[in-house]
Amino acid sequence: MVAVLAMFAAPMYLVADREDWVPDALIQKARNEYGRRAMYRMERWRDMMHDAADLKDEKDILEEVNDFFNSEIPFRDDLKHWQRIDYWATPYESLVTDGGDCEDYVIAKYYSLLRLGVSSSKLRITYVKALDYNQAHMVLTYFSAPGVIPVVLDNLTSRIRPATERKDLKPVYSFNGDGMWLAKMKGEGVRLGSSNQLDLWTDLRIRMARIGMDL
Repeated sequence: MVAVLAMFAAPMYLVADREDWVPDALIQKARNEYGRRAMYRMERWRDMMHDAADLKDEKDILEEVNDFFNSEIPFRDDLKHWQRIDYWATPYESLVTDGGDCEDYVIAKYYSLLRLGVSSSKLRITYVKALDYNQAHMVLTYFSAPGVIPVVLDNLTSRIRPATERKDLKPVYSFNGDGMWLAKMKGEGVRLGSSNQLDLWTDLRIRMARIGMDL
């Protein structure tokens, strides 16, 4: 029981660490390379993170982060935005270029929640099939405790709802920094191995580390 509780305990961050979540150097970089509007978007991200850090309930933190990125980042297809079929942007890239697709929303939310103290064991980046659109989609799922039905953070809707209420989504697989699983609506699913098997994930982590934002 102690081991299970420890696995799901949120890591503690010192108040001083808040300045590292969205570094001033990145905000200045945004201004230098993309202009004032990009800088303002980065500043709004920093401010949201500081506000969310003062919230006591993890559900409130989820709502704050989910609402911010759903409203702040306009949806843009990878092929039009990056001239690539599939590109996983860092939160910095999504904000300064003012656009992203479903993966980019999820990555930004995942990184932000980790920095705000939500344990990675509670978070899964989840590939699904969006049945209403008949296409692949990505969402972020949050498990409040082991074995429970997760809730879904999705750029297609502002409401955070239990996965069992999302009849429009068919789970395929999920992953985080610790592993990869065959997804299902309840519980962990079958472990498939390391998430480092995913080339796009590995490339993303390398680019994140280069700008001082480790996943």
